[in-house]
Order: sequence, then structure tokens, then C-alpha cells
Amino acid sequence: VPPPLWTKEQLKAARDGREAAFRVAWRAEGPDAVVAACAELRPRVEAVLAATDDLRRINGDVFRNDPDVWQLLRYVCAPILSEENFWTLVGSPKSRSIQPKYADDAAEVIGPVIDPVRFPWVREKRAPTVTESYAAVLSTVVLLAAQRVGTGARGDASKRQEAAVGAVLAAAGYKLDGSSGKIDFLDDLARGSYSAERRVGGAKCDVPVRLRDGRLLAIECKVSIGPKNGWKRMNRETGGKAETWRTHFGAQVVTAVVIDGVFDLGCLTQAQDRQGVTI
Repeated sequence: VPPPLWTKEQLKAARDGREAAFRVAWRAEGPDAVVAACAELRPRVEAVLAATDDLRRINGDVFRNDPDVWQLLRYVCAPILSEENFWTLVGSPKSRSIQPKYADDAAEVIGPVIDPVRFPWVREKRAPTVTESYAAVLSTVVLLAAQRVGTGARGDASKRQEAAVGAVLAAAGYKLDGSSGKIDFLDDLARGSYSAERRVGGAKCDVPVRLRDGRLLAIECKVSIGPKNGWKRMNRETGGKAETWRTHFGAQVVTAVVIDGVFDLGCLTQAQDRQGVTI
């Protein structure tokens, strides 16, 4: 049975419906999510400022005593440091926490680039006023909360998608394979089964499925917050993987994608008609 092909009109109708739902959900949930994140993050920001003498004492001990503090301190820099840039400047492999041997290097990265707009007292080598301290804490908490809510919303949506896909497969009689090893050959996954994220033919797949007819169904779960983001999620990521899997498995693989959020119509038609991705 060939995978379904949607007309441009069908894709547009589905896209418009999900975009409308996205707007409603964002208006209803976005502000409350930011308020909740700010309430959770504020004590953490205040504690870090207290531990560093209002950022006037950034040294290796800060990172040795709290190996996870780098995630917050990225947001006191001007400009804010991305994770990738932080690890590149530190000279350390990416990690969840700062290894003790890189603590001094991390301090040398953060210390000289403290934001002089939010934290003017650091450059002026003095204590902050009450007003300055309040404004600095509030602005930093809001920056952190905005990032957390945006990232968390996409992550939660992806998890919901994967759970929904699993429920559909289970209802169709497919069995969950709890293995975590690579799938380099079709028979690495039994017919009539599926699994959670695994590396498939050189690229990670959110939900690999072995169809009963022997083909491999590689399902990706993607959430987009805007048209530009949608092109990245659909055409660069999913389309790129589709090519990788076709090179590895040939005609025995079908790449599919479950999507939600905001996608440009051209992005959807290109993925289906040119890149061979089933939506």
C-alpha cells in the first residue's frame, strides 16, 4: 500500500486549522506559563547573585561549587551566550555540567562580558542600588522564563506527539520494542513492532516502525512556532533524514512526519512532492 498523497487544498485546510488552534492555545496558555516560570526562576537568580557578590566575584569556585550554574550565567552576558558558543569559548566538550578542570576557563569566559546595561555596577566596581538590583533580577528572570517557556512548549508538544503516535500504533496491534540499539538492517526491528527514539541508518528517528509487509516506517514528530522554523523542521531536518534513510535502505523505507503548529504551505508541498516525506 503506497503512503497517502495530499492535495494542495487538503494540506492548506489542515494547515489553516492547526494555525488557528495554535493562536488560541498561545493566547490562553502563554502568559500564565511565563508567570509560573518567573516565580520558579526568581529564587534561583537571586541565589546566584548572592553567591557571586552581585556578579562582582566570578571565579572558578563559582562553577566548582555549582556545576550547573553555567546555564543561568549565560543569560547575564551581553550578548547572551548560546550553549554552543559557551562550550566553544570554554574549550570543553559539551556537557550537562561544568567539569572541575574547566571551572576557571568558564569564569574567564563569563566574567569579562557581564551585561553593562542590566548590571552597570560590575563595570563601575561598586555595589548595586536597590533599584538596580530589582531591575536586574526582574529582567534576567524574564529572559530565562521566555526561553524556558518557548523551549518547553516545543518539547512538551513533541512528547505528546510521540505518545499519540505510540497510542495509534498500539491500537493497530503493533508491539512496543524496548530495545535501544541502532537499526542498521531491517530485521533489527521485528515486523509489527515499533520503538521509542533510536538511531536508524545513521540518523536519529523519533518513532521507528517495522511494517507488517517488511518495510521500515520512519516517523518524525515536529512542532513549529512559525513559517521559518517550519522550513527548518520539515525540509532541512526531516527531508534531510529522508534522503539519508533512502540511501541506506532504498525503497524499503517510508519517511513520515507528524506535525503541529505553524507551517508554510510551500514547505509542506515541497516536503511531500519533492522530498518524498509522508505528512
